[in-house]
Amino acid sequence: MAPTAAAASAEEDAAVRQYSKRLEEAKLAGTAEFLSYARRAEDLIKTQDKVASASPEVHSELMQDMARTSTKIPKAMLGGPWARHMHNLDLCQHCRLPLGGLVYTSEDDSNRRALLHGECMAQRMLTDLRTKEADRKHEEKKVKVSRRSEFDIGWKPKDVIPENAKAAVKLACDKIPQGMVCLVAEADSTIRVAPTFEPAAAVNLEYLSTALQVRMSEGTEPLFSLDPVDNGKETEDEADASMQVKRFEPEWLAGTAVGEVLFQADYHLKELSFGEYEQPVVGMKSCFDLSERDSEDSDWSAREWFVVRKAEMHISNDQVLVPYLKMGVEAREQIMGKDGLEDVATTRADHPLVMYADAFTHNFDLICERKSVVSQLREVAKASILAKFLLESGKALEESWFNLAGEPTPMCCLEVPQLWNDRAFLKMQVKDGIIDGDKALKVHGLYGGVDFGIDRFRLSQPSRVATSVVAGRAVLGKPASSLMATTRTGLSMAPARQFARLSAPLSATMSMAASRAGLGVPRVAAGLSMTTPQGVDLNLDKFNLSAAVEGSQWGCSLQAKDYDAKVGSSFFAGLSEPSLFSQEDRALLKRVFNPHLSDRADEGELFQPPPSSLSYLQKLRQLVKAEETVRQQRKELFFSDKFNIDAPGPVFPTSWSPSVALSVAQKVPEMSARPEYVTETEVLMPALKSATSLFDKTAEDGTRFRAYRVGALEVRTAQDHDGQEVVGMVLSTSQ
Repeated sequence: MAPTAAAASAEEDAAVRQYSKRLEEAKLAGTAEFLSYARRAEDLIKTQDKVASASPEVHSELMQDMARTSTKIPKAMLGGPWARHMHNLDLCQHCRLPLGGLVYTSEDDSNRRALLHGECMAQRMLTDLRTKEADRKHEEKKVKVSRRSEFDIGWKPKDVIPENAKAAVKLACDKIPQGMVCLVAEADSTIRVAPTFEPAAAVNLEYLSTALQVRMSEGTEPLFSLDPVDNGKETEDEADASMQVKRFEPEWLAGTAVGEVLFQADYHLKELSFGEYEQPVVGMKSCFDLSERDSEDSDWSAREWFVVRKAEMHISNDQVLVPYLKMGVEAREQIMGKDGLEDVATTRADHPLVMYADAFTHNFDLICERKSVVSQLREVAKASILAKFLLESGKALEESWFNLAGEPTPMCCLEVPQLWNDRAFLKMQVKDGIIDGDKALKVHGLYGGVDFGIDRFRLSQPSRVATSVVAGRAVLGKPASSLMATTRTGLSMAPARQFARLSAPLSATMSMAASRAGLGVPRVAAGLSMTTPQGVDLNLDKFNLSAAVEGSQWGCSLQAKDYDAKVGSSFFAGLSEPSLFSQEDRALLKRVFNPHLSDRADEGELFQPPPSSLSYLQKLRQLVKAEETVRQQRKELFFSDKFNIDAPGPVFPTSWSPSVALSVAQKVPEMSARPEYVTETEVLMPALKSATSLFDKTAEDGTRFRAYRVGALEVRTAQDHDGQEVVGMVLSTSQ
């Protein structure tokens, strides 16, 4: 009999409380520096130099500044003989002020000749170029969205993540678990399933079954890559040159849950590195952003892939098997050799893709908790470690363990288009009314792809958790294709690659487009095999993993004997409920699962919380603390007179900086800080509702930064995604 909704909710609440209890036990198991994560924009304001309440004189000055204009108009232009002769002068069609001896001509909206100042002409060109660039990106986005839909690209957790209950039925468990389960090693070498509240010990039974099948038949782990379509033709301008084919080894992985995780994780890694989406960590830059900084004229080819840097099998005091691993991303630069693309001997540390891979690796645990598909990739890797251990250690497994997976789902296609992303940029200069500098747009882009697979581990015997023996570095993926960064000059603002031509066949459209722009992706040498990764030591024979070491970091049983460990959606509801988590844990988890950075809530009842070990929690605290440092730096800079609206700086998202910018060599109105105005919120906040917006940007974590024009004042505010808008800086034009 199925439980009622109320009963199910009560069970989930009980599971969350048990998990919260494990967090408290982890803190008691050792000493750690617990950090505060509740700082908001208003907290920053309070920590700044204390500003006394405004005096009547300050209040009066504030009201006057709010009433006066921010620019001065020469008195001669307000009346007198100058005004009487204005109708006889040629006026700039942009600013309506008299023209000087140097003018530019342009066509207005009615195709009539218009005369403009050099500065005004540059402003008109700037507006036109930004509009065309926005239109081009909009058209590209429509094509990308249509392709994602057509080729079934995009992670759908509820459709992919298998439920343990279905697999447990096939194992004939006494009680069918509804939530997290672990494997218990019995004294007679048999393995049984038990519920657990410890996510580190949790295993997805269908992932495990698939990994067992692959290891039994292939002697390896599931393999996947995206390979360039090989049509037997040498030229790069053929219709399918821009397509990639999904390669599964063994082939029957296509359509399985494991196969879908591998593909979607691989593709999403590309999307993140290409800058298609906001990065999942505050302040993290995409490879696209880093490549723009590298050099405007640099062309390079490189590859990246997921790796497992450490793999061990731990066993708890109550004989629960706990797969332990550390994952990351590695990258290699490539050059064109006699047989195709080859890895360079040494990739420089400041290479854009290497820098991105290092940042991704450093933040991997936090990204796992925020990105559902990366989290499931880690679960597949855990299942692969368990599968190898179970078979190599001679554990007794019935045939049913190899048949827990459901029937494969028919795939819509085995080919997907390569990703691309580009950005046009130009900086015009105006000096003494003359438009100077390069007027040709440059387009910087990334093209191509990466791939993914899982390599082998030798894990014949478990070691006790207290051991810290490194199992070596084994590659989880070996790319068969590359990312290419290119810069082109003089490209038209029109969609030169014609990405919007949806009436043409999709593959042909992409191919012809890349050919016209000269950005085709070179084919990979036929001898570059996915099973022979380059630049990574796969030899694990020198590591002895057979000895069991006494000791454990788990302070209590990992088996949940009296509860069903289904956390479900109650976890996220519990982040707003003081009774379920301590203040420190709730603050940390709310930061980790910021809805602007994390999609884990989409997993619903399939959600699995972070491991509760002290070391893992401390790592999350350190990573979140680093994010808080970036947030504070952003607010401190924004609330200072050093912040430039047209050039926010590297601490802010790159997308905030306009790709087409104007540099004018003229004196701008000087602004002076008026910190005494900040406390006048009762006057300022109502005025902001009707004020002119100068700046309005939202960071990747949902923090919104705004600047307003109120009379002669510039008022800057910040608002956390779950907080109130607060005034942090007021500037005034000099008298």
